Amino acid sequence: MIRKSIDSLETNNDQQPLKNCSKLKNNFHELLNEIEKEYNGILLENVALRKELEHNNKSGTIITNKFRTGDIFPMIKNRVGFRKKKYSPNNLIFSSNNQHQDIIWDVQIGGLDNCYIGSASADKTAIIWCRKTGYPLLQYQGHCGSVNSCRFGYFDPNLVLTTSGDHEIHIWKISLDENIKILSSPLLKLKSTDIVSYAEWFQHDQIVSTSWDKSATIWNIEMGNSLRTLYGHDGELTYVSCHQTKPLILTSSRDETFRLWDCRISNSLIEIFHGHTKTVNSTLFISDNQFVSSSDDGFVHIWDLRSTNSSPFLSLECISPCNRLSLFNNILSVPLDNRDIRLYSIITGEKLYIQKRAHKRAVQCSSLVQSRNSMELFLASGSLDCQMHTWNIQKLKENHR
Repeated sequence: MIRKSIDSLETNNDQQPLKNCSKLKNNFHELLNEIEKEYNGILLENVALRKELEHNNKSGTIITNKFRTGDIFPMIKNRVGFRKKKYSPNNLIFSSNNQHQDIIWDVQIGGLDNCYIGSASADKTAIIWCRKTGYPLLQYQGHCGSVNSCRFGYFDPNLVLTTSGDHEIHIWKISLDENIKILSSPLLKLKSTDIVSYAEWFQHDQIVSTSWDKSATIWNIEMGNSLRTLYGHDGELTYVSCHQTKPLILTSSRDETFRLWDCRISNSLIEIFHGHTKTVNSTLFISDNQFVSSSDDGFVHIWDLRSTNSSPFLSLECISPCNRLSLFNNILSVPLDNRDIRLYSIITGEKLYIQKRAHKRAVQCSSLVQSRNSMELFLASGSLDCQMHTWNIQKLKENHR
């Protein structure tokens, strides 16, 4: 009886350290979760401040990474960084490995058979990458300010359209000469009156650019002159989307609206869409009558021009500010300030996939395409952490958490 009591006491004593260890481990993970929440809050505040600084900076040079959250809060950053070392996403194909030295504002998978990835950065350069190998093929250094967008040509996939804080729009051509690694001279240079936030190809021989002077301009690239300027927004323009077969244009603005224009009529303006409460960062055509918009208010709205009311018929709440959208085969990619990238069905609004903590800082842009020979999706993303990542997504619903 005495021996049994002693054995029982020894067993309890052996289990006690295990219980204490488990409790300490749980407390440690709770502490890390709280630290990460605080860190995320600081990141979002930092992003908002940087956007405001960029908005007030009229020199055309985007604020660079001189002030980092980690410089002010090194202890928090180090602890969160210690935790993130364990995270190694198995669907990451490659990263840009510091080829860009500042924020990446725009990415696009394009070129013939989607063989290239283009990236635009606040370091005043654009880079063309090989999508399969991740190798940088060409760096464009023709701009004197932040490169804000990078778009491959519709009719000639080797043409690239870039815009910049230097008030200029450049069109240049990808060289197939392996000896040419740096390009500095464009085929065409167009001058705007203010910072050019974005530009897109329009019809066969035209482009449309958006500017901080609150207007959008339609240019003839054969003649190198402006054809028409679209006025009406009350804030700086952030984005433009052009219909691929019809002369329809969508412009997004800091005035919390986006507008639909039809260039076949003299007045051009068709509709003003209200519904967001903060800056509209991008708007895309889904069809002739349907559009999708993203905003700093944390919502993605889907609209139908034929609706009897002016409200969106479907809203996706993303909690965090939503940046430049990408759409492919009814799958919508939403890059977020909280470092996630979400994929949604544009038809049902169903959340299909989340790439959690895709970057160390806010995800500014993304581009989505599908492999020709399989159902695999390729996702490219650019971030305020100065990195571009490319992801291979094989199964949407099974990967969704």
